[in-house]
Amino acid sequence: MHSLFKQRCRASAPAALIAFVLWTVPLHAEEALPVLNAGYISFPPIAYMDENGQAHGSIIELTNQLAADSGYRINWINYPINRIYHSLRSGDIDFWPGSPNVPALKDVTLSSQPLGISVRLCAFSLAGSQTITRAEQLRDKQLVLIRGYTYRDQLNTLFQENPHQPIVAPNHPAALELLQRGRGDYLISYGHPMQEAMKDYPLQGAHCDTLDEWPLVYVVSRRNPQAQQLADTLDAAYQRRLAAHQAIEATAEPLAHEQR
Repeated sequence: MHSLFKQRCRASAPAALIAFVLWTVPLHAEEALPVLNAGYISFPPIAYMDENGQAHGSIIELTNQLAADSGYRINWINYPINRIYHSLRSGDIDFWPGSPNVPALKDVTLSSQPLGISVRLCAFSLAGSQTITRAEQLRDKQLVLIRGYTYRDQLNTLFQENPHQPIVAPNHPAALELLQRGRGDYLISYGHPMQEAMKDYPLQGAHCDTLDEWPLVYVVSRRNPQAQQLADTLDAAYQRRLAAHQAIEATAEPLAHEQR
């Protein structure tokens, strides 16, 4: 991770839990398991498509294991966010690892318990810019947004009331270039993708001010006739993994002390 974001923009899920999930492979025969269709958006390093067109990322790997432990396998489909919403309404996908309490999905989905990963929405700016402590401070600023992302309702209202039309960049490198050239005052995006983009496009003295933060959950389509059961099943599998990870940590601590 770029040092600029080590404290402000990081996943709250313990890395050891993800590692534990990856090596505890279940004994199910994968091809015999029933399939769940899951949508995901490009949100590296949590979820992204690799060079072979396969879904990867920390939430992808975790979900694959939780599903396998519960007797399922996942068919991952990469969609833009509006297509995710449409597919949850229609039942074309069974669930999406995403944000809880999305107004547009209120009556057509239900959510699992939090998955130990926080999503952070930031106002990103260059050195010398005013520190943002509340969204209202952005009301008259020239903002840069990322195409394909949605933002919380309060920010959408702010965008509409801003006298400056937001600039929509096709991706993070293009957005960072706009910021560096002085075309925008603040770039509105999420902590995890910004971390990845900054590896290849570092900006000296840049900083990320938190506007909002919320947990990642499984958003399950009510079109699935067993929607609540599916959410409960994934919750139970996650809790089993978490308890096993905590047991391993508890065993490892005394051994570590003995070796000192």
